[in-house]
Amino acid sequence: MRIIGHARARLRPVLLLGSGIALLGLAGCELPEEPKWDVEVVAPFSSDPIMIWDFLPGIVQADMQSDPPVFLVDPQAASVDFNYNDMCALFGCVGVSGLPVPGFAYTDTLTVQFSEPELVAVEGVDAVLTLSVINGLGFEPLRSNVDTVGYIALAVRDIGSGTTIDSLFLSDATHDIGAQKDTTLTISAAELVDGITVVFHIVSPYDGQTISIDPSGASLSLAASVDGIEVAAATVVVASETLDTTFQVDFDQDAREEIMDRVIRGSYELTLIHDLQLDGTLEVSIAGSEADLFSGDPLREIRLTQLVLTPNLKQPGELSAADLELIAAFPDMYLGYRGDASGTGSGYGRPGDLSRFTPDQSIQAQLKVTAQVRIGG
Repeated sequence: MRIIGHARARLRPVLLLGSGIALLGLAGCELPEEPKWDVEVVAPFSSDPIMIWDFLPGIVQADMQSDPPVFLVDPQAASVDFNYNDMCALFGCVGVSGLPVPGFAYTDTLTVQFSEPELVAVEGVDAVLTLSVINGLGFEPLRSNVDTVGYIALAVRDIGSGTTIDSLFLSDATHDIGAQKDTTLTISAAELVDGITVVFHIVSPYDGQTISIDPSGASLSLAASVDGIEVAAATVVVASETLDTTFQVDFDQDAREEIMDRVIRGSYELTLIHDLQLDGTLEVSIAGSEADLFSGDPLREIRLTQLVLTPNLKQPGELSAADLELIAAFPDMYLGYRGDASGTGSGYGRPGDLSRFTPDQSIQAQLKVTAQVRIGG
């Protein structure tokens, strides 16, 4: 999975801008030729927030314009045909058209699972559920011509917990041959794990009605569609997913020149500030073009290695004078983060490969560079 930042994203404060300003200030002073000073200047190099929504399955997108921000889940739908012979098998179904249909009761289910298994659970769900019952049985199943009419009961339940979200009772609707009955239910502030199950139960009393079509092809169809799905949080499987983010960096020209003329050595410190259920490995590349990031050519990029995605951990390393001079010589500057991330959360009967996300979460990468420069002499 790739997390791609905007190619022209601005990273402020500028890498080594602090050192450039300090050096320019010092350059404007009268300095003795001797002795020489070695000055260490810490320059923050902070990225824009790396948003997390690209860790989500493809059916989930973030709507940051909503107040508050929400995840949007693609419509989820499924359908099933309940065959006539199965529905009344225990009650003596007739095998040919033109014969009376016995009274019967039948229960079955329709499961609407999330279309991508990486989506495990959603919280604070608001959605619209449309249920459609289509009568292809060749007779009117609710037997509206008898004193005690039949009925269809529908119960909508969360797959994971079995909790009933809503229910529906149909007894006075027309279910003539070929008729379709559509019903809309509103799902509000629900939690769904894996999707929903619609429990279907029909009671069809005997009224002497005959079947008008071949029973082998007769069925009653049930379709369910969940649309307009907005969720406050999503729990997903993150199993060795690729993090790959690129930013362009501003670099002051005066600072470049000072570094190339005066730098002795340097170091860096990376801290990833986040509260995500993620861990894994990370590398950072600094190069003069996007194409050179992670190229493996030491003359075209500087690579920071052996880093991790562990939150709030200060990760130091050394930079040579040649490293900093190469960075200063880049005509443009790009910064790339590339990692391998896995979830650290558990639950819902799964091992520890889960991550729970909300739309406003991000990873703030803070990279500080300390340049030791020589003044005087």
